[in-house]
Amino acid sequence: MAKRELDWFTIKYKDIFFIVLGVAAIALVLGGAFAYWRYQGNPQVRAERAIAKAQRAVEMLEGPDVAAEIRSSLDQAKTMLGTARAELAQQHYTKAIALAGDVVETLKNARNASPESQKFAVLVSSEGSVEVKRIGEHLFSTAKENMILEDGDIVKTGQNGHASIKYHNNQVDIISPDSLMVIQALTGNPNGGSRIEVALKQGRVETRTPETMTAKDESIILTETTKIRPAPASRVGVAQEASGQVITSVLAGTSEVEAAGRTQSVGAGATGVSIITSASQFSAPEPLIVPPAADYPKDLQIIRVDDPARHPVAFAWKGGATKTTVFEISAKPLFSSLLTPEREVSGSSLTVDGLPAGTYYWRIRSSGTDEKAYWSPIYRFRILQVYQRPKITRDLKLTVDATPIGDGVIIQGSTDPGVSVSVNDLEIPVNADGSFSKIVLFSDVGTQSVQVRAFDDEGNEKIWRKAFQSVAY
Repeated sequence: MAKRELDWFTIKYKDIFFIVLGVAAIALVLGGAFAYWRYQGNPQVRAERAIAKAQRAVEMLEGPDVAAEIRSSLDQAKTMLGTARAELAQQHYTKAIALAGDVVETLKNARNASPESQKFAVLVSSEGSVEVKRIGEHLFSTAKENMILEDGDIVKTGQNGHASIKYHNNQVDIISPDSLMVIQALTGNPNGGSRIEVALKQGRVETRTPETMTAKDESIILTETTKIRPAPASRVGVAQEASGQVITSVLAGTSEVEAAGRTQSVGAGATGVSIITSASQFSAPEPLIVPPAADYPKDLQIIRVDDPARHPVAFAWKGGATKTTVFEISAKPLFSSLLTPEREVSGSSLTVDGLPAGTYYWRIRSSGTDEKAYWSPIYRFRILQVYQRPKITRDLKLTVDATPIGDGVIIQGSTDPGVSVSVNDLEIPVNADGSFSKIVLFSDVGTQSVQVRAFDDEGNEKIWRKAFQSVAY
C-alpha cells in the first residue's frame, strides 16, 4: 500500500512540474512579444528613442568652445528637436521620428564640414557580414551603419559582406565581399589639400572620387606592390589577387598607377581599361566591355502610380557593347540580395511586375566575363503611391525662384522640413531646414517646361510649373 501511494505521489509531482514549465514557457513567449512591441513595434517608443538619440547628438557638440561653422547648424538642430518633441506630445509619431532623424543628419553634416572633422569617415551602408577593428583594439566587432571610422581602423567583409564608406570630401569606397581594407590616413597634406589613403590587403574596392576634388587633394589606394591615385571625377576598381597580382580597372576618368618602378597615367577612354601589375610586372592597358546607360528609370527617378502592385515598371537602356544585357534589381544599395534572379536580356528593355511603394536600385552590364564586363553606375528610383485622399491633409509650403542661364535654369526654393522635392520627377536633396537648389540643363532649343513638386508620405503635394526658352544651342 505504501509503495502504491508513493507511485501516485510521484506521478502527480511530475504532472505539476510539467504544468508549471508550460505556464512559464507561455509567460516567456508573451513577455517576449510584449517586450518586442514595447521597444521595437510601438511607434511612441520609437519616437522617444529617436528624440533621445537626437538629444545625445546635440549634447555631443554643445559647449562654449563650439566652432563658429557648427554653431548655426546646432541652433537649427535645437529648433527642429523642439518641434519633434511637440509632434511627440501631439502623438504625431511618424513626424517626430522624421524630425529627430533630420537633427542627427544636420549635425553629422555640420561635423563633416568642420575642418576639425576631416580625420573621419562614415560607414554609410553595410550588408551581410561586415566587421570593424578599431585602432588599439585586438578584436573585430560587427559594423554598424553610420559609424565613424578613423585612421588605423580596419574594415573586413565576409563572403556575403558589402560595405560603403563615405569621406569628408564625398569620395565613396565600395568594398566587395571577402575583402580587408585599412584606413591609413585621413589628414591634410603639406599642399593645403586633404589626403585620403587606404591600404587594400585582400579582395576588391571601388573608389569614386568627386568632381570637387582639387589638384591639392590626394586619394591613394595602396597594395603590397602598387600605388593608385584616382583623379577627380573618376571611378576606379582595385583588386588584390591571391597570386600577388593587382588588377586596376579605370572605369571613368583617369588614375595614376605606380608599380614595378614605373608610374603611368591611365585614362578610361570610351570603354574603360584594366592593367595588371605586380612587383615586376606592368602590363599595357586592355580595353573593357562598356555597359549600357539607363534610359528609364533614371537615377533619382520618382514613379508615381495609383496602385504600385498592379503597375509594371518598364526598364529601358541604350548603348552597350553586346547584343545581350545583364540586369539586376535590389532593394539594397549594395546588391547583397536581389529582388529577382539576375537576368540576361536580349534587346534594350525589360518589364518587372509591380513593386510595392519604396526605394529600389538597379544596374546593368554588357554580357561578358567578370574580368572584362563591368557594371554601370547604380541607379536609384522611388515608387510612390498616389493617395486618392491624403491620410493627414496639410497645406505644404513651396516657394521657388528660377534664374535662366541660357541652356538651363537655376532653381532655388524652400518647403517644410521633412518634405521631399522633385524637379521634373527626379528627386533632389532637401536640406534639414527645407531649402533646396538644382541646376536644370535643357537638352534642346525652344520652350522647355520645368516642374517642381513638394510632397510628403501622406499624399499631400504642391506643384510649381514654369516654361523657359532655351537659347544656347
